[in-house]
Amino acid sequence: MRPSKATPEPEVPFFVWSSAEHAIGVTVFDQEHQRLATLMSQVHDTLKEKNDRALAQNLMGALIYETWVHFDHEERVMAEVGFHEREAHVAEHSALIQQAKDLLQKVQRGDVSSQAMPGFLVTWLIPHIQVMDRKYAECLQRHGFR
Repeated sequence: MRPSKATPEPEVPFFVWSSAEHAIGVTVFDQEHQRLATLMSQVHDTLKEKNDRALAQNLMGALIYETWVHFDHEERVMAEVGFHEREAHVAEHSALIQQAKDLLQKVQRGDVSSQAMPGFLVTWLIPHIQVMDRKYAECLQRHGFR
């Protein structure tokens, strides 16, 4: 009897965008969120597959910038429709951007492993979309945004 070869487990993607789980129902922002999720996965994949810290840090910088652009877009639209929780949302945006910048600086200095970036991104961005962004999405939909 020959020993059986173990079949390798399929690779589980770092993050998979699911419209059912992550979409907020405002197309332009869902598309922007999906782009941020793609960048987030690229940071992870660059570290895991290529073990390229420098490229991962560059991608993290790009993700921070793209997130800032996205947040600015959200904030302008919230102001346009008079979203009543805009100030709290803007404050959370500022805090999230600062936390991401701080983490990137720590990674660049070598104070924290670059492996901390992907986990931070999932705990940073996804809950924000699923909780905070769904609040303004209802307001935007009432104002005709789809």
